[in-house]
Amino acid sequence: MKQLNFKVLAAVAVLALAIPGGDALATRVFDFTVSGTVTRVTSNQIVINGKTYNVPVQGPALRDLEQVHPGQVVDVILSGPPGAAGTQVVAIHVRTTH
Repeated sequence: MKQLNFKVLAAVAVLALAIPGGDALATRVFDFTVSGTVTRVTSNQIVINGKTYNVPVQGPALRDLEQVHPGQVVDVILSGPPGAAGTQVVAIHVRTTH
């Protein structure tokens, strides 16, 4: 019985180490940013300086997109290189003018 408990405990420890925790995901660094003037906004796309970027329909960037309007200057964080297949908008920050 003790050997079975040890095996279960060892399996749980291995799984705990193999699965990244929330902190590991929270500290992920995104190196791909685009800044510029918004020229158009659709339900799940933003056009900045004439280039279109997709916003995932299930994610926090979609809520950000609802607050963006043409003419605003934004900084957009992307999940990959601009123009690469599968790259999506991770976050949108609208710059304020003073």
